[in-house]
Amino acid sequence: METAPKKFNESFAVSIFLAAALFPSPSIAADDFEAYKKQQQQGTQKIKAEFQGYKEKQDREFAGFLKGQWSEFDTFRGKVRIKEPKPRQIPVAVPTVPLSPTPAPITPTPAPSPIVVAPPPPQPFIPPPQPEPAPVEADVLEIMFYGNAVRFNFDPQWKNYRMPGGDKPEAMSAFWTMMSGSKYEATVQAIGDARRNLIMDDWGGVTLWRAVAQTLQPARKSEQNLLLWYFLVKSGYDVRMGYGGNDVHLFVAMKQSVYSTKYIKVGDQTYYAVLAADYGDSIHRFYTYEASYPDRLKPLDVTSASTVFAKAVPAQRALSFEHQGKVINLSVPYDHRLVEYLASFPQSEFELYFDTDGSPLLRNGLLPELKKYTATMGEKEAVGFLLAFVQKSFPYKTDNDQFGRERYLFVEESLHFPYIDCEDRSVLFAWLVHELVGAKVIGLLYPGHMTTAVLLKHVKPEYSTVVYQGIQYVIADPTYIGASLGMAMPSYERLYPSRVVAIQ
Repeated sequence: METAPKKFNESFAVSIFLAAALFPSPSIAADDFEAYKKQQQQGTQKIKAEFQGYKEKQDREFAGFLKGQWSEFDTFRGKVRIKEPKPRQIPVAVPTVPLSPTPAPITPTPAPSPIVVAPPPPQPFIPPPQPEPAPVEADVLEIMFYGNAVRFNFDPQWKNYRMPGGDKPEAMSAFWTMMSGSKYEATVQAIGDARRNLIMDDWGGVTLWRAVAQTLQPARKSEQNLLLWYFLVKSGYDVRMGYGGNDVHLFVAMKQSVYSTKYIKVGDQTYYAVLAADYGDSIHRFYTYEASYPDRLKPLDVTSASTVFAKAVPAQRALSFEHQGKVINLSVPYDHRLVEYLASFPQSEFELYFDTDGSPLLRNGLLPELKKYTATMGEKEAVGFLLAFVQKSFPYKTDNDQFGRERYLFVEESLHFPYIDCEDRSVLFAWLVHELVGAKVIGLLYPGHMTTAVLLKHVKPEYSTVVYQGIQYVIADPTYIGASLGMAMPSYERLYPSRVVAIQ
């Protein structure tokens, strides 16, 4: 009778022992956790200290490199994408008049030219009143960047710095040392966070930094460029700072080729004067350091442009065109503030323009209006309707005549400027076909001309086509006024394009 209680007591004792081993008392567990946390904090502090020492060593070495190893580099004139002149006047397609079924000879009536209704120029932009900046504490600035408030810490010595005369390499080295000893980390963190939160592209990040430098050193270009150089390098971008005479210049490495902008070559890397207001035309002599920053730096990537971060400022464009004997009138909203941003982009590869979306304002305005017509159409009819819209709604003028230089336009910009040429029409047409029809489009570059071709489910034998990667596309030329789907300009119908632009 005593055996069972004894076994129960032994089992209970073992359980208590195991519980004490596996689940220590709260006071013991808390002590162990505090010791563990302290150990982790000490390890983190050690890592931070080691990393800070590593950065300081890098900055000292780089500042030392800047005192010497400077050379004069040749500046090259901007590259030209389309070398052949574009036509000042574009051809107008005349519809074929069917022959009479009777054998009696007839004199055909000349076919009327297609109606091209020239829209009025865009309404002038009147900036809305900006709210007063929110009060900020000492050593904190707030700037408005395309309608967004961006706040950041700054070190007062950045605003007071003045570049000395005399030996430039020595001055650049001293500037780098001064900046590296200042409180720059919080600023780099704040601007990096702002860029990520606003979902900006690489060019947006660089222009945000430029706004920061301009705020810190208003009306002092050399000091602005020095600050911008330091901040961009610390943000991981490959930027070359140098001088010509008393002026400080910046050249930026780009992942894509840039056109109509001066450039230099340092080793295998090409750097462009994309941050210069005159595209580097005034830079004739340029001295820069031969050394590279110890960390690996990246070139700017302008695969596509962000169209959602700007706080929209609506503008309106009236458009009219004739289709199958009916005049269609549209009033289309677009984002003027986004147009201002896109105008700052360096001229790059055609893919940038084809792969950049319209603003939400444009998408929600133009696309539904056109969809009222295309929704009930078949594929060929819908593509033909959009072709007529682009051909006849927008007057033609070459870039040189409108801007005095070659300039490619994004979709949003085509709604803003009074005239567009062949590249701009191709970009706009390709975007509309993609959004409203869902068909694949490619860009076709010929000497002095760009057009498009569309992948259709059914191809008529009389269509002009081009084969790309084994697939047959139908020519659709938004610059050949009055031309229907499958009609190529006579000058190019027997040519294969010199380049095909694959559109994502």
